[in-house]
Amino acid sequence: MPHLGQRTTRAALFSGLALAGTTPAAAQTAEDYQALRRKVEQLQQQLDAVQRALDAARPPVQPTPVAAAAPAPATRLSPQDALPRPAGTPSITAQGGTSSVPSGYGFRIGETSFRIAGFVKGDLIFSRYGNGDTATNPLGRELSLPQSIPVGGRRSGILTDASAKQSRIAFQTATPVGSQTLTTLIEADFQVAPAVSGGERALNPYSFGLRRAVAGYGGFAMGQDWSNFQYVAALPETADFVGVTDGTVLVRQMLLRYSRPIGGGWTASASFENPETVSAMAGATALSDNDDDSIPDLTGQLLWTGKGASLSLTGLFRSMRVDPATARPAVTTQGYGISLAGIAPLPTGKGDDVRFMMTGGRGIGRYVGVNVAPDVVYEMANDRLVPVPLIAGFAGMRQFWTGTLRSTWMDSFQRVWNPASASPLSTRQVWDTAINLFLSPLPRLDMGVEARLSHRELANGASGTLERLHFTVKQGF
Repeated sequence: MPHLGQRTTRAALFSGLALAGTTPAAAQTAEDYQALRRKVEQLQQQLDAVQRALDAARPPVQPTPVAAAAPAPATRLSPQDALPRPAGTPSITAQGGTSSVPSGYGFRIGETSFRIAGFVKGDLIFSRYGNGDTATNPLGRELSLPQSIPVGGRRSGILTDASAKQSRIAFQTATPVGSQTLTTLIEADFQVAPAVSGGERALNPYSFGLRRAVAGYGGFAMGQDWSNFQYVAALPETADFVGVTDGTVLVRQMLLRYSRPIGGGWTASASFENPETVSAMAGATALSDNDDDSIPDLTGQLLWTGKGASLSLTGLFRSMRVDPATARPAVTTQGYGISLAGIAPLPTGKGDDVRFMMTGGRGIGRYVGVNVAPDVVYEMANDRLVPVPLIAGFAGMRQFWTGTLRSTWMDSFQRVWNPASASPLSTRQVWDTAINLFLSPLPRLDMGVEARLSHRELANGASGTLERLHFTVKQGF
């Protein structure tokens, strides 16, 4: 049976030839009509032959089999993140984050999925120092930094501070590449430095600063991230930026990390991280950065997770170097540390848990408590570096009163064994205790109040205290 297209073509040819052979002055005879019809049929036969030749040259069309869906590449999905993160990278809300975040908001361009997340946070803080006052706009007025507590002065009045500078934004991507997923995370906030002097007079400007920028593929992660020596997930919920600052490992820096699951809920990871030795001169309290290191810091972690519990064991090895900028050669020494941290759920069935960390070592001052102690003391007379030993830790317990109302108690400390050559004004120990109450009346909205008492003691026995009442409101997105 001729194709519809073939019939149409034949009719068109017949019509064209008929019109071509007709003139207004002559009537078409039956013979002319039959001759014209034979010509059209010959042309149709030629078209059919061409069509058969084309069909013979074209390969037969095979039905497309319906293949089973290929398994998606293994990725580290978290209930707190819509996209997978670089291997070993804590979630956006693991440190000081909201109690509830979106399950998956974002968009896709080509093969790359994107997500923007973070929170807006406002703080109102009332502080009173028991033994002195502070300079204008110090970080210790915004964060819990017991090492910044004044010692030896008179009791201050009530000091009030308010800002939204801890608001945070993060940008995540995930792109399939081969059998793996290429992931990135960029995170920033405004809590990078004290407020500019006079900035509170009118506009209250703050500097937007990088927190994290890390990319990952196939278990590797490269960029600025939380140190592999720190277990960020163990930090308790707090109105403060950290809450247990003096008792926790707390470092973000450039690193190259590799993480690998080893079965049974265990994950092993190791990293090379940016080295930086922080020193104090013998007899002085000022801390100095030394950009003289040549060997990266090395860390390792064993992490177990299961049934809402987790346990992290981390180790750190450092080769520290200080160049005295004299005719003498640079001086080196080694440091090391170990940290045990975890989360233990309580058998209440309400989400209550206990969080803890214990850290000790020599020459790890910059890794713990935002440098309560120096890494080393440089003794010029002996031309040597003396690593400073310390031990630090925290514990916190969270209790849910209702589904949206909860409290956390937390306690932290750090004890430093300063060498005999250190200044008598060096910090010997700090401790801090706090309790809070948080309410989440709407999804991703947290409203909290926190009371805090902090203490600082020097090597000569002098001490100072801080009393603080902290109100906060935080809306996640």
